[in-house]
Amino acid sequence: MFNVNVSEVGSVNVHTSHDGGLTNEQVADLCVDKIVTISDQAPDHIRQQANQFKEHLKKVVYNYLLLARREERASIVHILRSNGQKELAEYIRRL
Repeated sequence: MFNVNVSEVGSVNVHTSHDGGLTNEQVADLCVDKIVTISDQAPDHIRQQANQFKEHLKKVVYNYLLLARREERASIVHILRSNGQKELAEYIRRL
């Protein structure tokens, strides 16, 4: 009558934060861990190269996270100023 299908879930990464959201580094780690996985059974030279690529990718993602957050704040500041909220816009700009 009932068919029950069981699925397997891959590895799960959990990052927690204290007094605020995740840091740029934590978000970059989550992103890169989702993009790049390295098999334990891969030959050493492949694992080494993959780890180097992963570290490089983490730096790239981190820098784009900084850019995205900076641009988002600039957009918010622009909208606030356009709506006459100059003091609030200045507070946001200083973040």
